[in-house]
Amino acid sequence: MKKGHLIILGMLVNLLFTPQVIAETESSSGLVADRTVETTVQSSNNSASTDNTAESTYDSSLNNSDQIRNEEPPSSHTNDTATGLQEQNTIDSTTETSSSETAPPPVWVARTEYFTITDPTKLFTDPEMTKPANGIKKGTTVKIIRSQETENGEVLEFQFSNGKLFYGKIIAGSIANDAFGIPTAKNGYLIITNSKASILQNGDGSQTLPAANYLKATLTIKATAQHFNGTAYYQIANAKGQILGWLPQKDSKTTAAQGDYRNHGRYLNLKGNQTVIWTSFAFTGKKDNKGFLNRTLLAKGIYYHANGKNYLSVYERKNNKEAWVGYIEETMASYAGGAQGNYQTYNRYATISRNDYTIWNSFSWNPKRTSKSVFGRTYLAKGRYLHYNGSTYLSLYDSKNNWIGYINDTGTKITNAQQGIWQNFNKYITVTTKNYTVWDSFAWKKKQGSSALYGKTYHAQGQYKHYNGSTYYSLYDNKNKWQGYINATGVKVAGGKQGIWQKGGQKVILTKQNWDLWSNFNWTPKAKSNNYRSKLFTAQGYYQHFNGSRYLSLYDGNGKWYGYINSSATRVEASTKSKIKRVQGLLNRKYRSGNYGIYVTSLIDGETAQINGSKTFMGASTGKLPVLYYTQKMINEKKVNPNKLYTYTDQINRMTYSYMRGGAGILQTKRLGNQYSLYTIMDWTCKYSDNQGANFLGYYGANKYDQKMRNEISRVIGRRWDGIRYVTARENSLLLKEMYHNGGNVLNYMSNTTYDKQRLPKYLPVHVAHKIGDLYGYAHDCGIVYTNKPYIISVMTNNSNYETISRMSKEVYDIMK
Repeated sequence: MKKGHLIILGMLVNLLFTPQVIAETESSSGLVADRTVETTVQSSNNSASTDNTAESTYDSSLNNSDQIRNEEPPSSHTNDTATGLQEQNTIDSTTETSSSETAPPPVWVARTEYFTITDPTKLFTDPEMTKPANGIKKGTTVKIIRSQETENGEVLEFQFSNGKLFYGKIIAGSIANDAFGIPTAKNGYLIITNSKASILQNGDGSQTLPAANYLKATLTIKATAQHFNGTAYYQIANAKGQILGWLPQKDSKTTAAQGDYRNHGRYLNLKGNQTVIWTSFAFTGKKDNKGFLNRTLLAKGIYYHANGKNYLSVYERKNNKEAWVGYIEETMASYAGGAQGNYQTYNRYATISRNDYTIWNSFSWNPKRTSKSVFGRTYLAKGRYLHYNGSTYLSLYDSKNNWIGYINDTGTKITNAQQGIWQNFNKYITVTTKNYTVWDSFAWKKKQGSSALYGKTYHAQGQYKHYNGSTYYSLYDNKNKWQGYINATGVKVAGGKQGIWQKGGQKVILTKQNWDLWSNFNWTPKAKSNNYRSKLFTAQGYYQHFNGSRYLSLYDGNGKWYGYINSSATRVEASTKSKIKRVQGLLNRKYRSGNYGIYVTSLIDGETAQINGSKTFMGASTGKLPVLYYTQKMINEKKVNPNKLYTYTDQINRMTYSYMRGGAGILQTKRLGNQYSLYTIMDWTCKYSDNQGANFLGYYGANKYDQKMRNEISRVIGRRWDGIRYVTARENSLLLKEMYHNGGNVLNYMSNTTYDKQRLPKYLPVHVAHKIGDLYGYAHDCGIVYTNKPYIISVMTNNSNYETISRMSKEVYDIMK
């Protein structure tokens, strides 16, 4: 069929059916052509009629919006039968024509979304978007109820809260998540003014929070929004930054971050010196709180700050005038029951010094009694009130805990409890009584007994003149640790830190080297302890110094004073004088012979017995004692390393004081070039009486018997030492005494030799550190015998034998043990 025929046929069909469609529409809703499908072809001579129809359709839709939401948009109509026939023919023609020639009619799709208008000029009153809308405000939230796709893009149908419909495209605004539309960010603060308001947590209002919960809060404004229902809202957050929801703007009042001032009218005290007093809510300026601690202040107002803290606007009363102090956090305030402030523990004593004051029963100013009735009495002020009026009121109790009342402290004199006030003393005392109590407080709580402090010296920094008539010293030790209070009758005041002289009488010897003996307690040196080792002293008295040490006042047997020495450098010993006297008798009876040189010395008090003690003998191997002593001394002073390896060379045998090659010992059997430590060679020299071992020590330990070494040996023996060849029993004893006091491994080596079953040690049940010597007819042994009270015995013999030395040693031991 030709295209022209199809058009005519379509027009005829349209003409036949049009009255029926109109009738159905009119009978069903009274609307004109609301459900008529828009035609794709319109007659040009009906355009005016079409515009009028569209306008009337818009007006009708405003009054019937609920019906329109699910219907198609109105189309243009005409009563012209020919036009209708023409349109019908066009439809019929289009039906028979392929889809490429004619587009299908647009379809409306139902939607339920919210939309915020950002450009009202893009809105229209008709679906064809030919008539611009007026009077629409930017930011208005509307609802999208349906949309259709057209050749010119998607057309949205918007419904306003009053039901009116408008049309436009997406460029007119933005789709929103809910009925609040697109919020506008805003910074600010508000307080809630309507306690019955609700905070919406979603767009439809199904979830809410009661605004009454936040009446005492300043909330943060995060955004504003124009709800679909036409109400302006603030989005609000709490102090933690948590979003609470949306509050109608009409139910709030914008404010600063601190919120609005609110009357408070409560009395308080600051909780402590950590309280910060701010001068503004910029929180940059502070006021020193020292002048306000313990005072009663008035919080006239309060601010509920957006940071979640409450700030009090605090005032003081000074000189009968109120003055603003600043802002403090409420958490740092301790509220009081009235203008008197909070009760503060005081626990001091008050003597009534005015007779014209009133003693109050309460802070409603009900009199209890007059101060005249109790004038001059002393009461315990257990507590006090620092009143807002600027006065301090003491709460008084008598000794039976009867409450006396409140009195202004200007009517009293305050003392520090029963003991009175602390007074500077700053002297040193020595505790002289064992049966006193040292008090922890003047509540008579015992701290310790004076027996624990007896004889010691303490610093009495202060004293208390107690009302009971006694004086109490407050004692501290040398570490400034408080010891307690003691009655002055249990101590004696000293002239200095040394304390008082205390009676002694013990016999002591000096056991430490290089300690000072002092002339006085200004620490003027008098002598060194080295000068008096193995000398018995009498400590006639002592001072128990504040520094914790005891200083002995030393005298010899003739009453000569030697000075003060720290008792740590001494040891209490009994005199060996009677025993040594018996030894001397033994020697006189049995060993008075020119063949013997015998010298016995007590290492306790230096008492001696001897036969020919200063007679010169060939020293033989006892001449190795000087090099053994000096090498150990160098080791002790860390001038040589005892573990360092030194080379065995024949140079050691070529010194002036060298022993001859060969003879006793094992070093001579070793290969030259070997290396040995000083300890190894010292051990061999003692154990095997090693000749070349002594040479090795002289070479490396004594620096080739240099002048320093020779001078030291000369000092010890009391004469110029010129070598190893000749020596006396006394000189060997002096060397052994130095070795005993200096200590070191050499004494261990001398106690473990191949000669321990003969001579001095043979019959003794204790160990002996000794050095033997044999040459031609000479047989010697000199050693330290380690009894409870050690002693030295040096035996030099000529034309005698080992057994004689052994028997003599046993006889001396039986006396000295």
